Amino acid sequence: MLKRLALLGAAVAGVVFLRNKAKQQQAEQDLWTQATDDVHASVAPVAPATAPTATDEADTSS
Repeated sequence: MLKRLALLGAAVAGVVFLRNKAKQQQAEQDLWTQATDDVHASVAPVAPATAPTATDEADTSS
């Protein structure tokens, strides 16, 4: 009877361990997906803003 109880306890512990491991792996996968979503969304390069020129500053000061 004690052996059966020990076997049952070990089986339950194994199931809990595997379930927690699967949850941890899924959480890590979700984190990687979330972290790389922005990278995949902005595939097209963004044109840099043009730097102000000397004539732009002269126009605003008058």
